[in-house]
Amino acid sequence: MKDDFDPRRVDAYALATQGRELQGSIALVRLSRLVDGLPEQASGDAGLAHWEVRGAIGRGTGKTGVIAGQPLLHLHVHAGLVLECQRCGAPFTHPVDAECTLQLVESEDDLDDELGAPQEDDENFAEDYPDKVVGSRHFDLLAQVEDELILNVPYVPRHEVCPGAQAGAGDASQEPAIERPSPFAVLEQLKRKP
Repeated sequence: MKDDFDPRRVDAYALATQGRELQGSIALVRLSRLVDGLPEQASGDAGLAHWEVRGAIGRGTGKTGVIAGQPLLHLHVHAGLVLECQRCGAPFTHPVDAECTLQLVESEDDLDDELGAPQEDDENFAEDYPDKVVGSRHFDLLAQVEDELILNVPYVPRHEVCPGAQAGAGDASQEPAIERPSPFAVLEQLKRKP
């Protein structure tokens, strides 16, 4: 594919039927829906989201969620998002390495089509089933990249171990613990007073 292709206007059906592959990068700051409410993202290479997409035609059955002849896009996105830890308030880099399969459908009415949809009693309910998106000859790949990144932002972002937590824990173990009375014990005392 040409180096000057526009990832916001891709013929998704041609990509799928021809089994082509595309790849690119975009600065996280250019993904406004993603960065709205997030801390300032890194600059340079650290602030890029890298993506690859591969088109394919489904060869499976309803049990796999992929029915033969369905146009598919396999998307892989990786980036380092700067998030704010909800424990300590410090920024940290959250690595995202996500893959998904998108099934192209003709219209929004087809998004609710139950053909091949997972049933609640299925062993891997909805795990391996493709996400349905409306395909077009002017498909916005970057919107799909942004959606995948948004889906991978943790609900409560936090460090595995907050900076200074180990030092703080070591200092705390050296000081005697201050015992506070149980709030229930205080209530019990109030209840007994005449």
